[in-house]
Amino acid sequence: MSNSSRPRFLAGLILILAVGSPPMGAQEQSPVDLTGTWRWLHPEDAYEIGQGPGADPGQYSGLPLNDAARMRADTYSEEWVSSSPLLQCRPRSVTYQPLGLDPMRIEQFVDPVDRKLSAYRISYEKTPGERMVWLDGRPRPSAYAKHSWEGFALGKFKGDTLEITTTHIKESYVRRNGVPTSFRATVVEQVSLDEPYMTWVVTVMDPDYLTEPLVKSSTYLRAPTLQLPQYPCQALDERIPGTEYRVPHYLLGENPYLTEDAPKYRMPVEALRGGAEKNYPAWREIGNKLSPPPDKTAPAFTPVYSDASTHVAERADAQPKRASSYDKIESLHAAGNVYMVAGAGGNIAVSVGGDGVLLVDSGAAPASAKVLDAIHKIAETWRPLDRPDSASPFGDTWMATHSFRDPIIRMIINTSDAPDHVGGNENVRKSPLFGGFGARGDTATLAIVAHSQTQQRMMESNAPPLAIPTSTYSSDTFTLHRFLNNQAIQVFHMPSAITDGDSVVLFRRSDVIAAGDVYNSETYPPIDLAKGGSIAGEIEALNKLVAMCVTEFMSQGGTLVIPGHGWLSDASDVNFYRDMIIILRDRIQAMIEKGMTLEQVKAAKPTLDYDPEYGREPGATARFVETVYRNLKEGKTK
Repeated sequence: MSNSSRPRFLAGLILILAVGSPPMGAQEQSPVDLTGTWRWLHPEDAYEIGQGPGADPGQYSGLPLNDAARMRADTYSEEWVSSSPLLQCRPRSVTYQPLGLDPMRIEQFVDPVDRKLSAYRISYEKTPGERMVWLDGRPRPSAYAKHSWEGFALGKFKGDTLEITTTHIKESYVRRNGVPTSFRATVVEQVSLDEPYMTWVVTVMDPDYLTEPLVKSSTYLRAPTLQLPQYPCQALDERIPGTEYRVPHYLLGENPYLTEDAPKYRMPVEALRGGAEKNYPAWREIGNKLSPPPDKTAPAFTPVYSDASTHVAERADAQPKRASSYDKIESLHAAGNVYMVAGAGGNIAVSVGGDGVLLVDSGAAPASAKVLDAIHKIAETWRPLDRPDSASPFGDTWMATHSFRDPIIRMIINTSDAPDHVGGNENVRKSPLFGGFGARGDTATLAIVAHSQTQQRMMESNAPPLAIPTSTYSSDTFTLHRFLNNQAIQVFHMPSAITDGDSVVLFRRSDVIAAGDVYNSETYPPIDLAKGGSIAGEIEALNKLVAMCVTEFMSQGGTLVIPGHGWLSDASDVNFYRDMIIILRDRIQAMIEKGMTLEQVKAAKPTLDYDPEYGREPGATARFVETVYRNLKEGKTK
C-alpha cells in the first residue's frame, strides 16, 4: 500500500467503526419492540373470539374445568348480563381478553428521568381503558388490595419473550357461555415477536374452578394504519319502576340447552362437558364407545357433580379449630383520607386528617395493640394540604404546618355487635390516643355511635361499659352534626340484614363506604335470625349498597367499599355478591317448594358451585344454607 493511499484507508476504517458502534450510554440490550397497532388472525376456535354470541350452552370442550365450574355454567343464563346495568358494560377480563382477539394498540411508558422502559400500555377495541404491564419490578399489592378487570400485571423479558404475570383479577369468565374464573385466578402470558407476527400465549391458573392450567394461544399481525375506534357503553336499567331486582338463571337440572351441540356435531354429550382428562389421547378410546344423542328431542340431560370441587365446604368443616391469629395486620389507602386496616378480625375503616381520627369498628380485642400501632403509622403519613391562595397567618408557615401531634381518635362508629367488629372498643377508649368528641363534663356522648339495637344487644350480653355505644340512632339515616376531616359522614341503617341493627357508613367526600358484615368479599353473609336478620333483608341491604355506589368507568372504580371481611371492593364486586345471594335464595326456595327437608337440601349442595370462592371458612356454608332454609320455610321476610 502506497503512502498516499494509507490515510484514505484509515479514514474509511474509522467511518465503518463509528457507524457500527452504539452511541455512548445507549441501551445495548433493549427489548424487542412490541409497540404499535395489531389485528388478530382468525383462530381455529372460532367460537372463542369476540365476534358473535360465543360458544353454545354446554360447550366446555378443551377446558380443564371442575364440577363447580360446570355447575356455574350449567345454570348460567345470557339474560343475566343484559339485565344487569353493572354487567352490560363490564370489559373483558385478562382471563379472556387475549382470547377475545380485539384489535389492540401497545405503547411504551418510559421513565422521563432515566429514559428506561417502565411499562407497556395496552388498549383493546372493546375494552376501553388502558391495561398497564409494569416492567420496573415494583412489588405486588397487598392481598387485601382492590381487584380489577385487568388486574395487576408485572412483566419481565426472558430473552426476546415478554412474560406477564397478573393477579388481583375480578371474577370473570374463560368462555362466554358462563364458564367462570374466580377472584383467586392468576394469568401468565408469553408474548413473542416474529415480524410482522406476534404470538400471545395465555395460561390461566384458577385454584377454584380449574383442575389444570388452561393454555390458549392467538396470533396478531402488525397493522400500522389501524386506528382503535371509540367504544362508549351506556348501561340501561330497563326494569319497570318498583319491580324487584331479579337475576335470570336456570335452576339445577333445568337448563334445556346443554345438549344442543351434541347432535349438531355428532358427538357424545360427555365429550362436550370439558375436563382435563378429555384433553389427553387416552380418553379417545373411552369417547369412541359413547354415542351422540340422535337429535335435540332426546331425553333431557341430568348433570351429576361429584368431583373434589364439590367437597370444599366439607373439607373446610373438617379442619381442626385454630385460634385466631392477628400477626398480619395491614393498612392500605382506600380513597381521600380514608384507609382500611385489615387482618384484625373485621376490617376497620380509618378517616385521618387535621381533626383527628374516626374509626368504623375496632376489630377483635386481642388485635387492639397492633390496630393502634397501625393507626399511628397512618396518621404519620398524613400531610397538610397545599397552601391556599392567600397570605399565611403564621409567622413561620412551614413550622406551623409541619409539626404534628399524636393522632387523637375522636370517635368509633360500630356497624354491628359482632365481637370481631366491636371487641376493640374498650381497648381503644382506654388508649392514650383516644380523645373523645362532643364531650359534656365527664361523659363523651359521641365516643361510640351505633344503631339502638346494637347498643341494646351489647348491654344484654354484659359487654364492658366502655365497649358499649354511648350514642345511638333509630332512624333510617344518621348524619354527623359537623364535617370531620373536611367531609360529611352519614350512617345508614340496614334493617333485618345480618341483624336488625346493621349500619353502613358513607364518607361522602372520599366516596368510601364501610359496609360491615352486610358485604363480605370472600365468605357467605353470617345472617343471624335470632338477632332479627333475614335473607330478604340482606338482599335489600345489598340492593341499597349497590345503589349508593357510582362506578368511575366501565363498571369498576368510583365508590370504594370496605367489606366486613376480605379485600377492598367496588360496586361490581358487591353486584356479583348480591346476585350470588339471590341465585342461592332461589335454589333453596325451589327445593322447599318440592317438599325437601333441611337435610335433603344440605345433601343436594345448592351452594357447591360458589363454595370454592365463599365456602372456605369452617362452618360458613352449613350455617348459611340452614339459615336461608329456616328463614324461607317459616315464610319470614323481615
